[in-house]
Amino acid sequence: MATYKWVISDLKAKIEDGELSNVIDTIHYRYQAEDGEYFADVYGSVGLEAPEADSFIPADELTVADVEGWLEAKLDVEALKEGLDAQLDAIANPTHVSLNLLS
Repeated sequence: MATYKWVISDLKAKIEDGELSNVIDTIHYRYQAEDGEYFADVYGSVGLEAPEADSFIPADELTVADVEGWLEAKLDVEALKEGLDAQLDAIANPTHVSLNLLS
C-alpha cells in the first residue's frame, strides 16, 4: 500500500493586491508516493484566486496544512493517486527495457 505526501516546492505571491500584501497566487508542488522500495512523484502548479480580505492569511502565518488544503480543494487528488499508483506499478513490473546498442 502506497503512502502519499505533498512537497511544496515554491509559493509565488503578488507583492500587493489592493490593501493586502504578499498574496499567494501560485503553488508549485510535488505529490509523492512510496511503496516499499519504489518511489514516484508528479510535479505541477496551481493558480489561486485572490482572497477576500476577511479570509486572507498573511504569508508569515501560513501553515503547511493551509497550503495542502488549497491544493486538495483545487486538484483531483484521487486522479493524482491513480497516476502515481500506475507509475509505481510500472516501476515494479516493467514491460520495457532501454537498450543502448548503438554506442
